[in-house]
Amino acid sequence: MRAAHSLASDRDRETLRSFAGRIDPADAGAHNNLGVLYYNKGLAEDAVAAFTRALELDPRMEVARRNLEVAYFQTGYYDRRVAQLRERLRVRPDDHDARWELGRACSLLGHTQDAIDEFTALLRYRANDVGAIVQLGLAEKTSGNLTGAQCWFEKALAIEPGSALAHFHLGEVLYNQGRHAEALEALRHTIGINSENPDAHFLLGFVLGDMGQHDAARAANARAVQLKPALSRAQANLSIDQNNPQRYEELVGNRQERRTPRVVEVAAERQLAHFNLGLAFRQKGYFAEALREYRLARQRGEDEGLVLQAMAEVHLVRLDPASALELYERLVALRPDSPKLWNERGVALHQTGRHAEAAASYRQALEADDQYALAWSNLGVALCHAGEQDRALEAFRGALDARPGFAKVRMNLALLLQKSGRLPLSLEAYRHVLAAEPANALAWNGIGLVLSELRRHADARNAFARAIQERPGFAQAHYNLSFALSSLGDFDGALRETKRALELEPYYVPQRFSLAIDLEYEDPDLSVAPDLGGEQRMQAGVEAFTFDPHLLDALFSELAAPADPAPPAAVPDAPLVLAEDLLGKGLYDRATAEARRAMAQGADRADGHALLGDVLCRQGAMGDAIEHYRTARAANARHARALRGETQALLDLGRAAEARTLAESLAALAPGDVDALLLVSRCRFEAGDAAAALEVLEQASHIAPGRAEVPRRIGSVARALGDATAAIAAWERALVLDGDFAAVRLDLARLLMQRGQWNHAEAQLRAALDTVPTYAAASLELAALLRHTGRPPEAMHLLAELLHRDPYNFAALITLGETMLELGRKADATRAFRRVLTFDPDHVAAILYDGVMLADRRRYRDAIARWARVIELDPAGPYADRARREARTAADLLKVFGEKPGSD
Repeated sequence: MRAAHSLASDRDRETLRSFAGRIDPADAGAHNNLGVLYYNKGLAEDAVAAFTRALELDPRMEVARRNLEVAYFQTGYYDRRVAQLRERLRVRPDDHDARWELGRACSLLGHTQDAIDEFTALLRYRANDVGAIVQLGLAEKTSGNLTGAQCWFEKALAIEPGSALAHFHLGEVLYNQGRHAEALEALRHTIGINSENPDAHFLLGFVLGDMGQHDAARAANARAVQLKPALSRAQANLSIDQNNPQRYEELVGNRQERRTPRVVEVAAERQLAHFNLGLAFRQKGYFAEALREYRLARQRGEDEGLVLQAMAEVHLVRLDPASALELYERLVALRPDSPKLWNERGVALHQTGRHAEAAASYRQALEADDQYALAWSNLGVALCHAGEQDRALEAFRGALDARPGFAKVRMNLALLLQKSGRLPLSLEAYRHVLAAEPANALAWNGIGLVLSELRRHADARNAFARAIQERPGFAQAHYNLSFALSSLGDFDGALRETKRALELEPYYVPQRFSLAIDLEYEDPDLSVAPDLGGEQRMQAGVEAFTFDPHLLDALFSELAAPADPAPPAAVPDAPLVLAEDLLGKGLYDRATAEARRAMAQGADRADGHALLGDVLCRQGAMGDAIEHYRTARAANARHARALRGETQALLDLGRAAEARTLAESLAALAPGDVDALLLVSRCRFEAGDAAAALEVLEQASHIAPGRAEVPRRIGSVARALGDATAAIAAWERALVLDGDFAAVRLDLARLLMQRGQWNHAEAQLRAALDTVPTYAAASLELAALLRHTGRPPEAMHLLAELLHRDPYNFAALITLGETMLELGRKADATRAFRRVLTFDPDHVAAILYDGVMLADRRRYRDAIARWARVIELDPAGPYADRARREARTAADLLKVFGEKPGSD
């Protein structure tokens, strides 16, 4: 069900869109909030663009990610846009822009594997595309594969050693791996390239703080805030779902279903077909679909106990304890000796707040199996809620006796000890957890809480930082870190952490007890708040405990500050270098924000506006780009980048006469710049002055005799002037310079075919396909040549290979149909033409040939109707001319023979 959006008036739209020019372009929260306003006014595309900018500026901003999902799926924009992009990629698998946009959309929505697939596909066409390589690194980092991310960022640096962006992300990954010295080196490289990179200074503060260099950390943080004040501001970020998980699920629906075809393997046994189908859905996380299949399984009489248990487990996983409890009541009546069922019944009761009944259910589980560790652990939690801490301790010890490595029990025990005031024992319990699981973020957070109570705020800060290192989106640890930093007097850092925590979770959630159930396919979060019945303090047993202070010190040995490595050699500082780097990697919104920030910090305004123009050109906003280029030229009339950019933008808009003047000015600034001369030639040619274009190309050929692009352009202009001989000579010269220039071979082959030089043309086409085997245009041209020279079977095989790679290439299907007609295979030809019409009912060539096939069966009236449709769709085209001829012939035959009904 779609949300009801208010329709925005033109005035509303203009007012809202004017906000985009007023907000801080580097403030992710502001873009997010603007997106919510757009969404509520029904401006879906504007909302998507705003949420996308917010996520590009702050990829960890979960509220913006949720908003983007809602805006994508609730409005149908995602389905429409993805369908468009996939169609573009079907026609042209090497369409860089389409695949990039699709990959970025998947990445922003958190569909990391889909994003990895798209960017990997990009590398098949451009192996050294640093932007795609960086995106792969970011996707791997998001998925938790830090080693894989590190490899991608290192590969990016091998190709482009001066990339500040790649150095920064490498430093981020190294920091998340706990490799502080290497992270520090990477960040110093970043700052060496651009000393005004606020994100690098910001992360540097974390690294230095973890290494114990607190003064340097504060200085780095202060510098980051100075460069980017938004880092120190906390604000409320609006959410379409109003931070309500149930509302979010209602709005978004089953997101997985949109991405994965609902085709699953089921067991062969028919008596469990729906149960197995439900199990397959459950394994993929499609819980609503799983429940539907389980209900069908019950209706079909499949194993009642098995199905009820599966349904009850799904209700528990979905945090619907009331529905689960109803089923567990029936299950324990069927199988009263099952400790698993009694335990899970207890969890359902526990989640509804019926702690005493839950404890009774856990005891029933233990009567069935006194070594059932999960029930011992859950009983301990229930006793905690009843205020019976001593008995809770005994229950937790019973769980550990039955299962010594049970981490959830040790976490529960540590929390109970902390809440009971037995802080040294709590630390010892957390230490046991970390000994088995060094990356347990909850344990590090718990240690931080204990250390805070012991007033060891510096150590607590380090513990919370470790928790965040292991789980960057851990809101509770961010809140706790803010409290620790405030206690240490680092109020800027505290505000920063509070802002980050609010973005992740608007409410503080304390450390919680974990309930345990035995599921094969899920590990749900069944935590409950630690209400200890007034939190009575226990005194017994404290004196018997001897705590070794060296154990605590050992916890933080890996956080000791290593020797500060020497900073990298200084390089000339360029304020816009990071914006350039971001632009080169396709991160346009971040590039815009960084360019504006750099200009606000004093960067050259002409350089900044020229760069902003380039960003807008890449995004297809040519009109806005021209405004920035003109602003840059107003500040510096001889600004080469602005001249070049405005010229390109005007050409793309079809305004060649205006572009020509600018291009001439650019060439005058740099007489030896071949690219400027090529731009002048294009402007002259598109303005209708081909002779002048040829003149400047000859000049370029003298300056750069080894550049193949120049003779290629000479050949194109010569051909336009009607000088085929000069065109052939120019293209052959281009191929001497670059034998792999497949596009030139295709141009040359087409001209040779016009001149009847079939053998030479065929050689050029085959050479082009040797260089680029997937070159569809060359395959189609070669098929036409083979048909013309009387070799339709060879053409058919060539087209079959092309269609094997691209089954929906309509031009190839039409040519294949024509070839089949030449071979007398009319039925196969009809199938080829009808296949095109299945996907494109208005394809003029397919309609024309469909008419031809109908006329062949003497269905003249239907054929004439088809040809009339061709003339209606494309009255001036070549197919319309043939349609008129065919229609006249069919009309004559209709008069002579009449029409005999045929069949398809």
